[in-house]
Amino acid sequence: MNRGVSAYFCHNTYAAQVLDITLEKGKPILQRVCCAIDCGIVVNPDAAINMAEGAIVDGIGNVLYGNLTFKEGKAQQTNFDTYRMIRHSESPKEMDIHFVQNDINPTGMGEPPFPPIFDAVANALFKATGKRYYDQPFLSEINLSLTS
Repeated sequence: MNRGVSAYFCHNTYAAQVLDITLEKGKPILQRVCCAIDCGIVVNPDAAINMAEGAIVDGIGNVLYGNLTFKEGKAQQTNFDTYRMIRHSESPKEMDIHFVQNDINPTGMGEPPFPPIFDAVANALFKATGKRYYDQPFLSEINLSLTS
């Protein structure tokens, strides 16, 4: 198991994530993500958990698969047949979302869990391969580095 850790602050909210990943035949398998969020009073816990999980899965999809290119100011990928999105089977097998209990007024919730997953994935891949990944999407670079 290879672990990546990251933390982020935006919209007056702190978010930290720990990601466990394995590689099987050069393909990353996301075992578990644990996310802690300090966003003040959580008014609707179910909705907040859904937002965090959605941000995490969307971020993983972007960092591993998403590749949007532009030519003369226009996106070359115009539909889902040319833009790769994460599939349900590629999302983390487990996600644990934890909220810091406090009496602070509510702060941001939708955006803060999104950015740190990029770094958690990159850090876990570094532990798995010994190589730093900078250019997204990482999946094509992972497959190239494992075959060369």
